[in-house]
Amino acid sequence: MFWLVNHSWESFKRTQEYCGFISENERNKIAIGDSVVYFGQGLVFGLFEAISLPENEFKGWQKQYPFQVKLKPILLAKGGLKAKVLESKILLQKSAGSSGNLIELSESEFNQITQAIETGRKELVFE
Repeated sequence: MFWLVNHSWESFKRTQEYCGFISENERNKIAIGDSVVYFGQGLVFGLFEAISLPENEFKGWQKQYPFQVKLKPILLAKGGLKAKVLESKILLQKSAGSSGNLIELSESEFNQITQAIETGRKELVFE
């Protein structure tokens, strides 16, 4: 499966090896081997693979996120990839009463994000 994890740039700077969740149910939607787009503040930071689902392994964030996903980098977006289209997707999900921290992506969306990073584009537009 393909996921968008919405966290802050500050969280990403603290570690690129983990993303964390307050809710175990939310974290458990991700399975080992799933692809993760790390996103925050309107930018895609990179693409990762989920390699394990630890609890309280990384403790370097300002807030406590006990339910974690250990990540293996696949492709980093140098300087970030501007992605207003993903921000809109998050806002839609939040307005529907769901979490804005984890969003399922289609394979097509994931592939378009990958291509945008690989080709060095500065802004993501879904076709």
